[in-house]
Amino acid sequence: MSNDYNAVINEIMPLVKDGDKSTPFIITRDSAYKDWQVCYPYPAENADSFFDSQKEHDPFAVMFTGADFSNGSFPFVYDTVLCARIRAELEHNAESGMYDGNSIEAFFEGMDEKEARALVSFFEDNISEFSPKLTDYLTTLDEPLAAVIEMCPFDLTTDYEGWEYHEELAQNALDHIEKEVNDRLRDWEEKPMMTAAHCIENTHGADFTGKLLIVKADALMPEYRDSESQLVKCTHGNGARPNAIGRSIFCKELASEKTVVYYRPEIEGIANYNTLPAWAKRKLAEQTAKKPTQKPKTPEKAPSLLDELEDAKAEAAARNTALKDKTQTKKRDGLEV
Repeated sequence: MSNDYNAVINEIMPLVKDGDKSTPFIITRDSAYKDWQVCYPYPAENADSFFDSQKEHDPFAVMFTGADFSNGSFPFVYDTVLCARIRAELEHNAESGMYDGNSIEAFFEGMDEKEARALVSFFEDNISEFSPKLTDYLTTLDEPLAAVIEMCPFDLTTDYEGWEYHEELAQNALDHIEKEVNDRLRDWEEKPMMTAAHCIENTHGADFTGKLLIVKADALMPEYRDSESQLVKCTHGNGARPNAIGRSIFCKELASEKTVVYYRPEIEGIANYNTLPAWAKRKLAEQTAKKPTQKPKTPEKAPSLLDELEDAKAEAAARNTALKDKTQTKKRDGLEV
């Protein structure tokens, strides 16, 4: 397992340099831990079925052999894999719309499929023109194509014969996407992050179960570095206990209520309510108000001596009535009447 995209590319470079055709490998990104991974199906004959199983967890997974890169350089391999994942995102969303009855525009932020395909072709042809800052940013995202669509205001479709996209608009699209990424990164850098100063003192070694936690800033991808992603409620996990063998902590983000997973060392500590931002206090109040209130049980009253006496009298009366009914039963000629 690799922690970041660059580590994944470094891992497969020996296979690329050797032009290895016999070792298929699958590149995936774990949706929970955000880790990049290289998987090697074994035996190689089972690569297709193994690939299908991986796509159930990461629909944008891609599979190659070293020979697919023609002994290319690190930047070439980096760009090729990123483009393949972006095209896989396009195909997955197009198929989902086809089979699930959803409109394609719902997946592509109002853009129809023809526009989305033109944009992907533009990206594939021009990726080498983008700055490393931009491509590094895209590798941190769960849905890089969705981000590119959001950042590009141009309709790149064209009726020119032999053109897959409007090449005369390519430079404008390049400049605009580059500017959008720079603006986003600058905004994140300016956002105040929560630190140990926002935690209750000496809680790093406490049991985190059921507590509101602060995730360390460096444990988050750049696009998630804000207080909305830092504040999480711990639900369970071996890592929630300070002396457990496991490290995983399962949580729900306070803002989105989305399930996320962290390792215990990635947690700053238990949040101090007094230092929470205003939005977090409002969110906590809303969630508390939504919880169904349980009516307190009325404690059972211990029976008094008088109650016990009345119960005994009632039982005696019932027995006497039953006995009287029995003695009044007459028999004649062996028949009960």
